[in-house]
Amino acid sequence: MLIEVRIGPGKRKLTQSILQINRLSGTPMDKMHRVPHISLYGGFSADYRQVDRVKEVLLSVGRKYSFLPYLIDSFRWINGRHGRVIYFNIIPSPEFQKFRQELAQRLLRIVPETKPFDKEEDFLFHSTLAYKLDSREFERIWSYVCADRSLAKKFSTHTADAEDHHMRYFYLPLNALRVTFLNDQSKIVCEYDFLQQRLLSRSESLSSDEWGRTLKLFRIVKGIEGARPGADRTPPYVISDLHLDHLNIIEYCARPFVASNVDEMNSVLVDNWNNIVGNDDVYFLGELSFGQGSRSAGYWLSRLRGKKHFIRGWHDADARDTDKYKVVKCGRYTFLLTHDPDRLPIDWTGWVIHGHKHNNDMQNYCFINGDRKTINVSAELVNYRPVSLDFLASLKLNSIKRMDTIDSSPVMR
Repeated sequence: MLIEVRIGPGKRKLTQSILQINRLSGTPMDKMHRVPHISLYGGFSADYRQVDRVKEVLLSVGRKYSFLPYLIDSFRWINGRHGRVIYFNIIPSPEFQKFRQELAQRLLRIVPETKPFDKEEDFLFHSTLAYKLDSREFERIWSYVCADRSLAKKFSTHTADAEDHHMRYFYLPLNALRVTFLNDQSKIVCEYDFLQQRLLSRSESLSSDEWGRTLKLFRIVKGIEGARPGADRTPPYVISDLHLDHLNIIEYCARPFVASNVDEMNSVLVDNWNNIVGNDDVYFLGELSFGQGSRSAGYWLSRLRGKKHFIRGWHDADARDTDKYKVVKCGRYTFLLTHDPDRLPIDWTGWVIHGHKHNNDMQNYCFINGDRKTINVSAELVNYRPVSLDFLASLKLNSIKRMDTIDSSPVMR
């Protein structure tokens, strides 16, 4: 039996990486983890009385938390009992660490026969990519994930301590919304849902309707749904890459919506815009709608409030009255507003506000990258709602080294 976090929004990104590495490296699929997850306790054995007590622990410990933030930051490897293991490196938030520690302490009293590392305070948070690798299999995967290193650098990583080196970056902030209890056949016994604050049966755990309830509650808690203008939000506003009508964007970019419900995503994004923007200037930096059967930019613009300044993206061919860029002054800063930060339309050395990158290259294009002087206002990084230029100018940008998302803590210089 096992207690784990199964990846919710974000699962598609991890599975795509696993499948791509499998294809490029030729590693047997039985050595790749097909279902990304973060093990928290186990495996262990339990009789029916112990199973009930494990459920009680999940419920009592889980109720202390609303959800558990964590960060996937690159790949790493360790030597396992049956060969090398390559994994997604998980950096847990303090509340995630505290949750796992209390969970393990309580479970050790009920089902103490478990893996040795479950008893260690310095627990290795990870999501396995490939395991039981012999040296040749490891080298094939390693060569792919280290493709951007020099030969000397590659060689040096073989002799380094496993915990001291990183592979090609996979960087993505995520949140654990549920904790799963699996039986000996890896079938769900139950899940604890942090947002609904209750145990879900196996059928409820697999229900898309229940996931819809969980995700809606998460959006409300995070301020993604039901957005309202605040004291720090004054026009003009800026946002990029709504991708209305684009069903696949939900999984591609780990958006917190049920993967089959594009109408709900459309509704939340339009409501957020209209709840914040009145008869105000708003700069939209491209990619309004996209995908097979998507409605025109004109259709969506007619449903969005404000004096809209449209800077076109790569998929805005049907949009009228668009610009390649704008230069806007706000406070002490002058910003270049454009869609793609890799293809600036003019020579520019100041701050760039852009979209296009979504959350697909957050090592380089996080919400604020002080070294690059870029601000990524793709919808995923600004909680799916327009952000005030005045708010951006108030952040003391020149003192920020990086800031992952609009509601994360900045790393200062």
